[in-house]
Amino acid sequence: MASIAPMNATSVKPVTEPPTQPDSAVIGVVVVLVLLTLAAGAFLLYRYLCHNKGAYRTTGEPAPGEDPDQVYNDTVVPIKKEYFI
Repeated sequence: MASIAPMNATSVKPVTEPPTQPDSAVIGVVVVLVLLTLAAGAFLLYRYLCHNKGAYRTTGEPAPGEDPDQVYNDTVVPIKKEYFI
C-alpha cells in the first residue's frame, strides 16, 4: 500500500481561489436582461394603450361620417304616459 505523506498547514492550497475582480460577463448579462425586460414591458404597455384608446363621444354627438339629419330622424321619442289620479 502507498503511504500518505503528512501535510502541514502551509502546504495546503485551496482548490479554487476567490476572484480578485468582479466577473464582468455576469454583470453584463444581468444588465442586458434588465434592459430587455424594460423594453418588453414598454412594448406591451404601448400595444395595450393603442388597442384600448377608443373613441369617446357623448350621446349628443353623431359619429364622424354620419348625416346629422338622419340621426335626428332615427331617434324615437318615447311616448309619455299621463296618469290622472
